[in-house]
Amino acid sequence: MKIDSAIQHISSVQAKGVNSKPFRGKTAGSAAGSVSDNVELTGTSSRIRELEAQLADIPSEDAGKVESIRQSIADGTFEVDEEAVAEGIVQETIEQLSHQHNR
Repeated sequence: MKIDSAIQHISSVQAKGVNSKPFRGKTAGSAAGSVSDNVELTGTSSRIRELEAQLADIPSEDAGKVESIRQSIADGTFEVDEEAVAEGIVQETIEQLSHQHNR
């Protein structure tokens, strides 16, 4: 088999499920940036953007509590509740393991 005939055979083979469409854009010699894409957003993606905007408006911290803790640390009176920290770690681990198990 000659190389030329092998190349012709390979170029005629098309992968399953691939739909080839003729190129209707400008030629390669045309100016760069002439390619355009169309994006169609679903209702779900619009809803996600709305929810993201709403979440951005929610303050992520309680300014009064943060300042109180900051002052306690500065005064040297801040005490860590070890049981609450340990309980939080255990709960977070349980949630992570449960989430991994449900995949």
